[in-house]
Amino acid sequence: MKKLLTFVSAITAGAIGTAAADVSVAGSGTFYYSSASGDTAIAENEDSMAVTGGTVTFAMSTETTNGITVTAGATISRDTDDIAEYTANTAAAGSQGVVGGMSSLTFGMDGMTVTLGDINNAGSGTGEGGDVATFASTHAGVKSGASASSANDSAMDGIADGTGINVSTSMGAASVDLTYVATVSSGSNSLADNATTTGRASGMALNVGFDMAGASVNVATGGNQANAAGAKNDSATAINVTYAASDALSLTVGGSAGTISGADEDNIFVSGAYTMDADTTLSFGYGKGDNTTTAGVVDKATALTLNVSRSLGGGVSVFAEYASVSVDNAAVGTSGTAMTVGTSVSF
Repeated sequence: MKKLLTFVSAITAGAIGTAAADVSVAGSGTFYYSSASGDTAIAENEDSMAVTGGTVTFAMSTETTNGITVTAGATISRDTDDIAEYTANTAAAGSQGVVGGMSSLTFGMDGMTVTLGDINNAGSGTGEGGDVATFASTHAGVKSGASASSANDSAMDGIADGTGINVSTSMGAASVDLTYVATVSSGSNSLADNATTTGRASGMALNVGFDMAGASVNVATGGNQANAAGAKNDSATAINVTYAASDALSLTVGGSAGTISGADEDNIFVSGAYTMDADTTLSFGYGKGDNTTTAGVVDKATALTLNVSRSLGGGVSVFAEYASVSVDNAAVGTSGTAMTVGTSVSF
């Protein structure tokens, strides 16, 4: 609390005078060649395909005369693993860059950061995992009729996303991450039409990280309030634990459970990474998710993914991966598999 009060007083005193500023630029590029098969026929797309894309990232920072750092960022990207772009398959699909970022400011001081603006809630990603593929799971998901993310996503994701405030600090040996947004899904602008009768408000999320018995543990919880009469509030909890079984092998297990938009959601996952040599890593993952609607309809999804990546130096790596996705929507089962090879370059 003392840290936060110091931060607030620094702003209200007009102490945001800059002493130095810095802008850095980084980039990455990817190329995938993928072949897939499955139970879902999509006339607009080929079973084999090649995809290219990349991202340019701008990081900006400055420091006030009293030692408060201020950071922001922006991106220009061409997404290559988005299922909506893939299935659209038009001349424009994925052909133009998308500008992102510039929607928040982060202030740092004395072991604490405060982010104002468009916030991804604390604990997003906690309890989420099992997908170690870069593109194979997307391709297999198309052929199964559903995204592989339905087997791997955490119920915590998006529960307190929107314009608000995030505070990250430490309490003893634990890291603490807290988010509050007045209007959920408000993006970089909190204005929402009919906000008192639609949508969700007062999103809060908390994530705590700590070490225990040689393992790294993250625990998250959160919720929000439904504005519509008779609608259920959202709530979720999640956990994941990472343990280094040896110098070469690390394992992560976790899961989540919650009530999201009236449906009961839960998932479990396990993933691991094995260092085969100084330049080669084998990653594997398995995820399973269930969604039970208010009408009692149960949707299920599972995803198994494998990835072998080898560094060539200079930020260049090559990889081969496999994904198998199975979906059961209202007792109708479909599946898809994909093999992908490609390269990733960091500039």
